[in-house]
Amino acid sequence: MTWTSWLIIAVVLIIFEIATPSIFFFICLAVGSVFAALAAYFGISSWIGFVIFIVTSILSLYLIRPIFKKMINKSETVNSNIDVLIGMVAVVTERITPSKIGFVKVLSEIWRAESDVELEVGEIVKIKKIDGTTLTVEK
Repeated sequence: MTWTSWLIIAVVLIIFEIATPSIFFFICLAVGSVFAALAAYFGISSWIGFVIFIVTSILSLYLIRPIFKKMINKSETVNSNIDVLIGMVAVVTERITPSKIGFVKVLSEIWRAESDVELEVGEIVKIKKIDGTTLTVEK
């Protein structure tokens, strides 16, 4: 194959990668195509160019793809709205028992709160989850 054919294949593979984001498979094949195009440009025979395509594509899958995957997975989810309260500390302002909902103060706001254990006024608690307007807290 000619070097222009390999470059056309590389462009098509990059378009496939753009159409299927975060797979990072087609980009590895495109890297192999670019190396095969370089080999063809310098007059290396077609079957060696094909071997170069195979080898560099496999190496790309094992070397480049994990780096891209880590970059994508590094993005942490950011809690928004009231979910940001989960994990925060609150102060009990009205006694809480397993059978009675009380109140806690978090970020200068008063919230309804429930717990599996008895909590007295002034105790510091951690917010486990939010259900509507009621916080579930623990010591």
